[in-house]
Amino acid sequence: MELPLLTLLILIPLLGALLILLVNGDTLFQRLALAVGLLQVLLFGVILFKTSLNSNTIYLSEKVNWFTLPLGKSGILQTHYHLLLDGLSLPLIGMSILVLLIATLASQEITNKKKGYFSLLLLLNASIMGSFMAQDFLLFYLFFEFMLLPMYFLIGIWGGKRREYASIKFFLYTLLGSLLILVVLIALYMSYGQGANPTVYSFSFDMAQQSNLLQADALLHPNNFSGIGGLSLRTWAFIFLFIGFGIKLPMFPFHTWLPDAHVEAPTPISVILAAILLKIGGYGLLRIAYPVFPSEALQLSFWVGLVGVISIVYGAWCALASKDLKKLIAYSSISHMGFVLLGLASAHAEGIAGVIYQMISHGFISAMLFLLAGVLYVRTHDRKIAHYSGLHQVMPVYFSFVLIAFFASLGMPGLSGFMAEFFVLTGAFMAGGSQAIIPFVFPMLALVGILLSAGYYLWTIQRMFMGTFHTSLSIEKSVFTDLSSQEKMMLVPLAILVFVLGLFPQVILQYINPFIEQWMSVVFPASAIGL
Repeated sequence: MELPLLTLLILIPLLGALLILLVNGDTLFQRLALAVGLLQVLLFGVILFKTSLNSNTIYLSEKVNWFTLPLGKSGILQTHYHLLLDGLSLPLIGMSILVLLIATLASQEITNKKKGYFSLLLLLNASIMGSFMAQDFLLFYLFFEFMLLPMYFLIGIWGGKRREYASIKFFLYTLLGSLLILVVLIALYMSYGQGANPTVYSFSFDMAQQSNLLQADALLHPNNFSGIGGLSLRTWAFIFLFIGFGIKLPMFPFHTWLPDAHVEAPTPISVILAAILLKIGGYGLLRIAYPVFPSEALQLSFWVGLVGVISIVYGAWCALASKDLKKLIAYSSISHMGFVLLGLASAHAEGIAGVIYQMISHGFISAMLFLLAGVLYVRTHDRKIAHYSGLHQVMPVYFSFVLIAFFASLGMPGLSGFMAEFFVLTGAFMAGGSQAIIPFVFPMLALVGILLSAGYYLWTIQRMFMGTFHTSLSIEKSVFTDLSSQEKMMLVPLAILVFVLGLFPQVILQYINPFIEQWMSVVFPASAIGL
């Protein structure tokens, strides 16, 4: 009997959280959390070995019956505990495991209520693993919703001065998105068996079945339900999913919770929030919204692309105006997540490859950025850009990592950010050609966003690091010590991966290409986009 490796990725952090609650000793809590992270790394290594022996698009799958419910008079709803690892979830799980381990190592700065902090951190770990692997819509929703609680407390208890405001705002925005997704989930259940073929009464929330039945009468067929505002219920369902997952991404105009949450959250939580949790929004669009409602997604490509472009330019413009280093990085994340929407709107394989590549690349880059912001904050307890100059003189190693992270984020060739944006823009320009899926001006405006990103990063480098060392703070120069060995231990793996993914994109593409081929055949076949 084979070990349930996917279940173990979820179960180990849950058991670790329980163990932390049962033991005493402040020094033990972080060690136990680190042990959990190292076990997950080991398990993922075993998974990678198994995938090398598997040539299918689905590398690992675990499925058992969960429960059943009556559906109408003679139907039945089947739900499953179904976990799946394919070309979409595999790289995201790998990125998450590494970032969570680094965030746990960075939690050395937490000095109060360690038992609660590390137990919540492991609960968040488990919910992230479940969200990226759940193949049953209902199971996914439970993991997706459960992430709210530990994140709310991690910001609200261990955050900055305005932590209560930031945590409540995060909770309410994300809860709104979750409720919109829940409405669609319930509507799918209620509508099944009400169409033109009422003899089919076996319904499942399994995402593969949902995709296979995407044109069936069961899934909110417009001929059987009156539309609202001139739009069919299927179109409204896609809009609800788009907004629900878009809030998590986050996209304009539902982005305002992110800068507040990042500024007030402790550094390790900012790392997890930017590197992992934002990606679950893009993952939900790829895994659920587009495969279940592909024709509606194609019809609304203009609006998806428009929101993406606005997010790119608006986020970059706000970053350019930011005076707080952490807020600048937060707005840059909004801008870079706009490329996810632009790639989806392109309806081309190149754009979809860019979407997945951007989520992985931004995960590593944003983790570096927030760790670097945290390094400075730990020393000075201040994040104002104008309060520093000439830091390269006293922190040269720190400055080197800042250059890597900044140039990777602005899309310098040879670094991972360039490859992600290259794929997205290629797909977007192709979509703006003869098929005119989105206007040609959209990728042109995205280039303006990249130009603005170069502006705010180069401006920050010039203000904080160039020139003669000076600080407006009433602190000694000796405070500005260079990176410690532990800080290097956290930053070096991320920097290496930024270079590897920039120079050798096939490391990731070998996993995501088979998934993209299958995904495109279901969601955007050539006939659907006029190719």
